Amino acid sequence: MRHPITKIASLALVAPLAGATFFAAAPASAAPASVKTAATKADDPYSVFKVKVSVPKVAKVNRKLTYKIDVTNTGPFDANYYWLGGTLPKGVKKLWFSGPKGTECDYAGRTIVCWTPYVLEVDDSDYLDITVQFKKGYTGKATAKLGAIVFDVPTGAEDLDRRALKELGYKSWFYSRTVTTKIVK
Repeated sequence: MRHPITKIASLALVAPLAGATFFAAAPASAAPASVKTAATKADDPYSVFKVKVSVPKVAKVNRKLTYKIDVTNTGPFDANYYWLGGTLPKGVKKLWFSGPKGTECDYAGRTIVCWTPYVLEVDDSDYLDITVQFKKGYTGKATAKLGAIVFDVPTGAEDLDRRALKELGYKSWFYSRTVTTKIVK
């Protein structure tokens, strides 16, 4: 049911690396209350996510590193179409993932996108653990940008192709955190 736009999610996370603008710069809800107008209210996302990413600040060289992504849907509506993932650091040789039952992932280069077959209701949480192994002898800073991409797909539009969704003007938001780990000898 969620597969037809899975590739859109992958492209949405890769597009910023290519210079394209696929996401809104910041959700309208991030604006101060005094600045909000009727126009920005119409642009509010269906679901706002609170994101927490944890990873050790320092790690030894040639060790595995685990990124723990925890997201909570703060509403105002249930999230039918959301993905967890983002951009991993340079120098990753292998990666593994774990999440709730039914979690599937797709990755290309440094970008990983994972999804579950579940709807995330308001005040519910989801998680994803991504374990990476760096190339042998990799040292320095490992910076990752991980979080959740949320799509505002109207009811009944789940099976439309990418062009049709773009014509309808659907929106997406990327709620993320940037984390850095120092890899030392």
